[in-house]
Amino acid sequence: MLRLKSETLLAAALCFGMAAAHANDPATTPQGQDTNATEPVKVSDLIQQLGDDSYATRIRARERLQRMGLEAFDELHQAQFDVDNEIAMAARFLVSSLAISWSKETDPPEVRNTLIEYGAQDESERSSRIDMLSEFPDRKALSALVRLARFETSLRLSRRAALAVMQQDMADNQDTRDRNADQITAVLGDNDRQAAEWLRAYAADLASGEYSAERWQTLIDQQRLEIDLGSTQQASRPSVLELVRVTATRAAAAGLTAEAMRLAVENLDLITPRSSELVDAASWAIDNNLHPFVLALQKEHQQMFSKNPMLLYSAAEAHEVAGEADQAEETAKRAAAVNPLPSTEEEREAMKLQPKDIEDKAQSHRELGLQLKDRGLFNWAEREFRHIIDALELDNEFSATARTDLAEMLADLERYQEVVDLLKPLTDRIEKDEQLRRKLNTVVMFQYNRLRSDVDYYSALVLLKEGDADKARPLLANAFKLFPRNVDILIRMYRVEGDDEWQRLVQTTLDRTIRMAESTVKEAKAQAKQFGAVGKVSLGHELNQYAWLVSNTKGDYQKALSYSLQSLENQVDAAKLDTCGRCYFAVGDLEKAIITQKRAIRLSPHSPPVKRPRAAFEAAAEKAARES
Repeated sequence: MLRLKSETLLAAALCFGMAAAHANDPATTPQGQDTNATEPVKVSDLIQQLGDDSYATRIRARERLQRMGLEAFDELHQAQFDVDNEIAMAARFLVSSLAISWSKETDPPEVRNTLIEYGAQDESERSSRIDMLSEFPDRKALSALVRLARFETSLRLSRRAALAVMQQDMADNQDTRDRNADQITAVLGDNDRQAAEWLRAYAADLASGEYSAERWQTLIDQQRLEIDLGSTQQASRPSVLELVRVTATRAAAAGLTAEAMRLAVENLDLITPRSSELVDAASWAIDNNLHPFVLALQKEHQQMFSKNPMLLYSAAEAHEVAGEADQAEETAKRAAAVNPLPSTEEEREAMKLQPKDIEDKAQSHRELGLQLKDRGLFNWAEREFRHIIDALELDNEFSATARTDLAEMLADLERYQEVVDLLKPLTDRIEKDEQLRRKLNTVVMFQYNRLRSDVDYYSALVLLKEGDADKARPLLANAFKLFPRNVDILIRMYRVEGDDEWQRLVQTTLDRTIRMAESTVKEAKAQAKQFGAVGKVSLGHELNQYAWLVSNTKGDYQKALSYSLQSLENQVDAAKLDTCGRCYFAVGDLEKAIITQKRAIRLSPHSPPVKRPRAAFEAAAEKAARES
């Protein structure tokens, strides 16, 4: 009998996809209505028939549930945990087989494009699609995200879609908030999934125009009780922790810092005492300016903090924000001293370290440096990078990589002479050692021409700061000749005054580079059609490259803006938003320039190059307002 039922399930799978693909829209079909049946039928009755002793009854029930498509989804999802194993197996199969169209005709085109073949993707790709939907401005993807929160078969992704909605900024206008609330409740229907409960509470906040501490506390208490009683298959400690964090984040954003801290501290026990979980919790607190929570976390898990440098750095940052500079530096030094590299051969022998051990330690310190840089902790990041540089020989690939990492950070901070001082010894050594050049090219994909170009470029910037443009100009020209992909060099050349010969050189070089960039975009578009997602990543880069060059120099600014917006269709990041802000500035749309730059800063809040343009944009807007 079991084998026969399995074969029947397999046969049902062959027809299920086509039936579900043409299922009625849940927003327009009455709950429980089988559109291909002559009489209304209850989904719950059909689900019970999945475990009927009669083979014919089971088959008819499956077929009718198949035809209902999404209308049967909510109750089928619950039936996956039915005490009757036959019902549970059939329900799980039907839910996993739903070949539905996740978009609707009313969705904007970019949202429909993002949801193409959504159901056919693995969880990682579906998660990425949810992130893309969350980035669309003006809540264009609101209905789609709520739809995913309601119907996504993965509870984790269902919650992720709900969180994406809740983490978006509320509109300033109450009418808009009311429309958003109505959209959410309409799409949710009477669904009782955990994510749906979150969204209903959020919709109530939208309608009232403010964060309700009481409403969210009640929801958290309810879901914590469900965990304690084991009365739910949906709520879990990690899922409730997600709810606590998004709730505390919203409380903090509403200016209720004390309430946010209370929520975080009272639910501290939900955090699993593992390094990765503690690092994640500390990072969340820092990202939301709840630094005292990190110290509360440290007090609860002192031993684990003492062994983990990233946790110690988090505590150091919390002390620094609290104005405890000495305590911050002492804690940061303790972090840097964890798992040190030997500074001498004697130390290396005494520690009995193999080459692989040295590599692992160096990589660990490099990753710390990169994380600290991303968090804007530049002094401590520099200490980590210099620890590698000082401990290892110049020709060591980890030392070379640490030099370029540190040079990039110092360049962002406009410490140009230090960039030159870091890179020149490496380029000088490579010029004399062909074997080292081959080694670095093979191991870490070094580009010698780029390094040599950087030395000339940043040397030129030092000279420009000193007011010596005559010496800077030939260095800039040579830097661009060595590595023409770095259009920042050409942009700087364009902004440096010079004689007629210099102006002709810049003009000729700029015209040629813009033509080449346009040609590269056309080639990338053709490749994107041929290679799909992989090609689109390359296309996005080339579109952004063209837009950045033109918007910072001269040319067709409207085309640059169009290209920039196209680059954001498949991937939104701070660099592309930074370019888009510059494009809006170039066409004179100062309001959108400022809005877009603020979005870029939200994604990369500690990047000096991303933060700098905002002041110029706002100054231009103020000047325009005064003159109007």
